[in-house]
Amino acid sequence: MKITKDTKISKILKENPEAIEVIARINTNFKKLQNPILRRSLATRVSVEDAARIGKVSINAFLKALEKIGFEVDLVPEHYKESRNLDILPPDFSHKDIVTLDVRPIIAEGKDPFGYINKVAKTIKPDQVLLIINDFEPIPLIEYLIGKNFVHWMTQDEAGNYLTYFKLNCKKLGFLQRLVGKKSVPCRFHDVQPKNDKPKANKKHDKISEEPQTADFEEIKKQYEGRMKEIDVRHLEMPMPMQTILENIENLPENQALFVHHKRVPQFLIPELKKRNFKYVTQEINPDYTYLIVYKNKKNN
Repeated sequence: MKITKDTKISKILKENPEAIEVIARINTNFKKLQNPILRRSLATRVSVEDAARIGKVSINAFLKALEKIGFEVDLVPEHYKESRNLDILPPDFSHKDIVTLDVRPIIAEGKDPFGYINKVAKTIKPDQVLLIINDFEPIPLIEYLIGKNFVHWMTQDEAGNYLTYFKLNCKKLGFLQRLVGKKSVPCRFHDVQPKNDKPKANKKHDKISEEPQTADFEEIKKQYEGRMKEIDVRHLEMPMPMQTILENIENLPENQALFVHHKRVPQFLIPELKKRNFKYVTQEINPDYTYLIVYKNKKNN
C-alpha cells in the first residue's frame, strides 16, 4: 500500500494494525489510538499531514516511520509548507461570554468527545464564544465547526494545552452589499454551502435540501446489485453509527457500494460523505428504520 500526506490514519491501521505501535511511539498523544472507540473516532477524521502536525513532527518523518514497517510512501517536497497556521487570540475575547468545554477528562476516559462538543456548539449564541481545551490541536473539530458557520482562533497556555475559541460567523453586510441585494450568512449553527456547489432551490420551502431524491434509490440498488457490502448500525450508540460508516467506506472498492441499515438519515454524516467524494440515497421503511446506500461519486473523479 502506498501512503501520502492525505492518507487517512484509519486506512493505514486497517492495512497494517502494527502501525498503531509505530505511530504511538512518535508522540504520546497517539497512544489514544490504542483505544478502539477513540481509534474509530479520530482515525477516520485525521490524515497523515494532520497527525504529523498534532504530533509536532515533520510529515516526512511520520511517513518514514511507517516506511520501516513495509509501507510505500510518497514524501512531500523538501520545502513543502502546511496551509494551517496557529492563530493569535484576539484580546477582546476576554470580555466575551465564554462557554468552556475541557475535553481532556472525556478523552482520558476513552470516550469520543465529538458528541459532547457538537451538543454544546448547537447552543452557542451570536454573543458567545465556545472555548475547547485539549492537549493536542483539534484539527478534525476545527474543520467540522468551520463547516457549521464558525470562525476560530487558537493559542496555547503555559502547560502547552491548546485553547481553541469558536465564534459564530456574524459578519455584517456593507452598504453596497445590501444595495445589490446580497443575503447575509445566518448567524447560527448550520451547514455552510461549499463555494463550489451550486445549490438548487426547493420552491416549496425556498431552501436548500440535503435530502437525495428517493426515486433514485431503486435505480442505485439495482445498479450495485451483487456488489454491495451490508452493515447494520441501528444497535450502536452515538457517535458510533457515523464512525462505523466512515470506517467501512475508507477501503470500499471503486465498483462497490455500502448498504446501511440505520434508524434515520444521519445528518452529521452527510458533509463527511461530500468531503470524501461519496454520494448517497435513502429509503425510509418506517420512522425508526431507514435504508442508506453510499457509493462513490464517479463524476468528480
